[in-house]
Amino acid sequence: MDTIQRLTILPNEPIATVSPYLYGQFAEHLGELVYPGIWVGPDSVIPNTNGIRNDVVAALKPLHLPVLRWPGGCFADGYHWRDGIGPRAQRPMRINYWWGMAPEPNHFGTHEFIAFCRAIGTEPYFTGNVGSGSPKELGDWVEYCNSAGNSNLAEERRANGADQPFGVKFWAVGNESWGCGGWMDPEYYASLFSQFRTFMFDHSNIKVHAIACGAPDCHWDWTRRFMDALKNRFWNRQHMAQSLAAHYYCGTAGTATEYTEAQWLELLSKAAAIEGIVTGHRQIMDQFDPERKISLIIDEWGTWHPVEAGKPNSGLYQQNTIRDACVAALSFDVFNNHADKIFMANMAQLINVLQSLLLVQEDRCIKTPTYHVWDLYQPHKGATAVRCVAETEMISDGGEAKEFCRRMYLDKSGFGLRAVQGSASVKDSRLCVTACNTHPTQPVELEIRLVGAALPQAEVVRLAADDIHAHNTFDQPERVTLSAPELVEGRDRTLRVLMPAASIVRAQGALM
Repeated sequence: MDTIQRLTILPNEPIATVSPYLYGQFAEHLGELVYPGIWVGPDSVIPNTNGIRNDVVAALKPLHLPVLRWPGGCFADGYHWRDGIGPRAQRPMRINYWWGMAPEPNHFGTHEFIAFCRAIGTEPYFTGNVGSGSPKELGDWVEYCNSAGNSNLAEERRANGADQPFGVKFWAVGNESWGCGGWMDPEYYASLFSQFRTFMFDHSNIKVHAIACGAPDCHWDWTRRFMDALKNRFWNRQHMAQSLAAHYYCGTAGTATEYTEAQWLELLSKAAAIEGIVTGHRQIMDQFDPERKISLIIDEWGTWHPVEAGKPNSGLYQQNTIRDACVAALSFDVFNNHADKIFMANMAQLINVLQSLLLVQEDRCIKTPTYHVWDLYQPHKGATAVRCVAETEMISDGGEAKEFCRRMYLDKSGFGLRAVQGSASVKDSRLCVTACNTHPTQPVELEIRLVGAALPQAEVVRLAADDIHAHNTFDQPERVTLSAPELVEGRDRTLRVLMPAASIVRAQGALM
């Protein structure tokens, strides 16, 4: 592979505004995420504020997460929100039957979740129970959270300590209704969605943004049949859905921390295939909704490795290396490059579960390599994505991942892994370019070439490691972390940036 790889940036060719919601997160009652990842209780020796861990709040607040999805996941379709309100000592003990039959004390419920969201500065997103719940139960939850009136539900919320409405805008109508949410077919789900949605009223000028359950992976037929049922079965009910949420996990290759160079490339190829998921589902949606009034969401995404040794299989605890960070970077660059097609994305999951941002153990909290990607990519949020052309070598054709996304895909265009992939955005005349060197062993010199503008100087920050298996542990919490900023001078509309093997870079500067 040549050591010089090029990204061509066209600042005068905008794509769309990068929705801040593309950098969302997900917190399910699963494994050690909620207990003790967020909630330790007010009597814990672990420093907390009203039961919520102080170290976790301090770590997450600087990321300015735009949205946090809760309480699931599969857990949502067995969750009854009334179990989690009122005095904690009187809340019922339930069984988490999706995740190892673990006891669920319901100490972390609606009020505690809202308090956590406010502490870290994020917007709440609730997933409603369709699988085992009722339209009335979900409608009541909306009213309990959002009504400023004098109804019994609003008064009950006030009696439980919240005088003002919570103002929850985002509400999913079930989760994975094609699987753990009820094993439904898309036509039946479309009817249930419409029934539940009918009783989710706007309260106190808080408009409900209803999110319908979308497809897993490249199951294009679910998207097609759901959209068709919503539009063409007797009534046109498209106005009832504001978003459709697909799921995509790129899975694993090897284990979380043990993999070959070939497995490195295999997993990153699968991660890059998320481009096919975004473009494929959006293309089908456009056939029924050409004005794009229903936005596309990727509600769950990320890696899924074998569970860490010594942890219960049902807890989905896994380590997180520089390879996972590259998965996140590649995914974000896809989202940015398709900012006109996707509105929200929520990675799974926040703490201690799957591709998490944080790992906690007793009174210790560490940041994973993926955490630093969230930090590195912050300038893209709310900026205007501009065209970014990767004129770099293909180092993998995607293999199974490419075929996975081509299966039944209308466009039939291929997806693979380039040596360097990236994205660019502009905000207040400042350009932000992010890129990932996907090669596990070879460093490159990245040539960022601008068309129609110049970048005289840029601040460069890198995320790199001395080993493709590098990760942070409680004994070495900063082995993988962001570099100090470096100023790089541009020349002849070109900026050259050194990228170590298996690294991610951000270059920012004022355009001229």
